[in-house]
Amino acid sequence: MSETKAPILEIKNIKKSFYNNIVLKDISFSVERGTVLGLMGQNGAGKSTLVKILTGAYKKDGGSIHIEGKEVHFNTIKEANENGIALVFQELSLAPNMSVADNIFVNNWPNNKFNIVKQKELHKKTKQLLSDFNIDINPDQKITELSAGERQIVEILKAVSKNPKILILDEPTSSLEKKEIDVLFRFIRKLKEQQYSIIYISHHMEEVIEITDNIIVLRDGVKVLECKKEDTNVQAIVNSMIGKEQKKVVQNKEDKKIESDNIVMRVTDLTLEPYYRNINFSLRKGEILGIAGIVGSGKQALCESLYGIRNSTSGEISVHGSRITVKHPQDAKINGIIGLPENRKTQGLFMNHSIEENMIACVLKQVSNGLFLDNKKINEVVNKYKNITNIKMQDQKDIIRYLSGGNQQKVLVSKTIASSPAILIAMDPTRGIDVAAKADIHSILHELSISGLSVVVISSELEELLTMSDRILVINSGELTDEFYSNNFDENNIMVSMHQSLSEVDG
Repeated sequence: MSETKAPILEIKNIKKSFYNNIVLKDISFSVERGTVLGLMGQNGAGKSTLVKILTGAYKKDGGSIHIEGKEVHFNTIKEANENGIALVFQELSLAPNMSVADNIFVNNWPNNKFNIVKQKELHKKTKQLLSDFNIDINPDQKITELSAGERQIVEILKAVSKNPKILILDEPTSSLEKKEIDVLFRFIRKLKEQQYSIIYISHHMEEVIEITDNIIVLRDGVKVLECKKEDTNVQAIVNSMIGKEQKKVVQNKEDKKIESDNIVMRVTDLTLEPYYRNINFSLRKGEILGIAGIVGSGKQALCESLYGIRNSTSGEISVHGSRITVKHPQDAKINGIIGLPENRKTQGLFMNHSIEENMIACVLKQVSNGLFLDNKKINEVVNKYKNITNIKMQDQKDIIRYLSGGNQQKVLVSKTIASSPAILIAMDPTRGIDVAAKADIHSILHELSISGLSVVVISSELEELLTMSDRILVINSGELTDEFYSNNFDENNIMVSMHQSLSEVDG
């Protein structure tokens, strides 16, 4: 076997249990030099535990890890880094007001004898690293000036600067649009050419099939599929992940009767420069309205304005025919509007608190008697929304950070809708969760819309909007440019509408 095909990393019979709960059962696989291995599985399948073992955050209970044929042992992240394993997290860890160069070489800057950073040398090292991978980014730019895709590349280069042998990329495209994904994939292919080995973790199956060489799937802590990417397809991967044929998860939209004149919210000439301007649309009772657009189109800022995270500078929002003022999320909540934030860990959940504490956070008055919380009322709320969202848990007092991502997201949905809003603004409602949990969230929102909840949803995945929405509006460069109904959705036409310049639209 040639050197380029020799396994650089070998995992043999890795085992891990927590409190007699077996999480990993004899996991074995190898990664060849200069290749990309796709690691897939539902949340709770064991991926995160395996990665934490590989990066020194957890100790394995059994088995062995070999790098370049030598068995290695490490008990800390630092030791894993020293052995050549680097993890690039899903949530970026960049300092936004620092330069690209400072972020890439953070805590590893070239210093003089007075411990002062040698700026010229730092610039030169960064420029050389960017040049090695044909990346057109200015080393002196601040992170705040970069696109989401460029930030992801800087995050990876930050790991590359430590000269790793194996890079682990955790959901690197979760917040990227198609054009940015293409740029990132060109970068990953350049990494392969320079003989970096990569473990690529993602729920986006088409991406995994495109960028990887080999794929393994975990289910319930067991490796259930291992193959070359050309020997499988999306359906086979889905079947392996869930252990059965995937069923259509969102009911036929024909079972919904949306009354065109039953308008719950109307937006008129809403403007917040430079993000969006003169936005006009209406939302009907029980409707799921998707808003499509590329990163920077203004879709996120618009939705944040609808529930008070941002403040529009002109225009009107009316709910049930009455004009409202929304300067704060509490203003929105009083008027029946509530937001489902895109990042459950930093914006939506209290990660060190229990499931029940999170679920009642927005309805404390309803579950209290005067100064004290009422356990009976708390249990009623938890049981109601546990059943509605199908949360899997052992005890409602369990700390939420120990749930799988999909179950965390279901708790966030429960917390959000517990106050019985009329309108839900959902921001990337299935970001970073597996295919089965995503199907559950789609089905939950569909059922809630049938019961009368009106939903405005944005997503980084157009396919998700096509699946969920009764109607899709396209926002392009801050302006609403097109409208599509579910009976004539055309993915190609919507993609063109999202990406073409406004001069083309006008012309």
